[in-house]
Amino acid sequence: MKLRNLIIAALILLFAIACSSNNEEQQEQAAIPAGNHKVEVLEVLQANAYTYLRVDENGKEVWMAVTKMNAEEGDILYYKDSFEMKDFQSKDLERTFESILFVQAVSPTPFGSPQMPKDVKSAHSNVKPQTKTDIKVEKAEGGISIGELFAGKESYSGKTVKVRGEVTKVNLGIMGRNWIHIQDGTADGNNYDLTITTDREASVGDVVTFEGTVTVNKDFGSGYSYEVIIEEAKVIANSKS
Repeated sequence: MKLRNLIIAALILLFAIACSSNNEEQQEQAAIPAGNHKVEVLEVLQANAYTYLRVDENGKEVWMAVTKMNAEEGDILYYKDSFEMKDFQSKDLERTFESILFVQAVSPTPFGSPQMPKDVKSAHSNVKPQTKTDIKVEKAEGGISIGELFAGKESYSGKTVKVRGEVTKVNLGIMGRNWIHIQDGTADGNNYDLTITTDREASVGDVVTFEGTVTVNKDFGSGYSYEVIIEEAKVIANSKS
């Protein structure tokens, strides 16, 4: 009789613990603002511009790419916006990912929560590199400066222009194109950094002359939004660093 009572008491205790655990998990999920994805980091690969994370999301393993950041196995991260690329080749890692999510931003706390940090890592090109005060690049013959382009953006919209600058940031092979940021030392207010999309490659520090079509207020979605961008640009000249 005593043994049976002990077994019943143990089962009741285990049931109570299980219910408590489930309630805590449900409360935690309810406290996470809608739209958040919670993942646990399983593996970290560092490249030049990106950090590649193999993560577990609800029992499913996926690869994610974010702007270069510090991360360790076991970290819990949250993200919202992403887009998937199939058969993505990372030249830095010399590896092809069958499927990978390019994530707009990650945070150690849920987006929209009071504890969310202000320095959330963004993965995409709409985040400008720091202005480099030592850059002074003469504009190309027959071309315009970055400051002139931003100041007169409406008049240049839809037109083909030539612009030269020093490469300050490069993201390769995103959405089927390369994203290259240049600066020439000129500016219109806080607009000093110009994004170029092209099928050509360049390295940070190169001085490159591009020719392409100006687009104003372009929103590609997934975090790619630009006041001014030059698309499908050709490389006219490249002075390697």
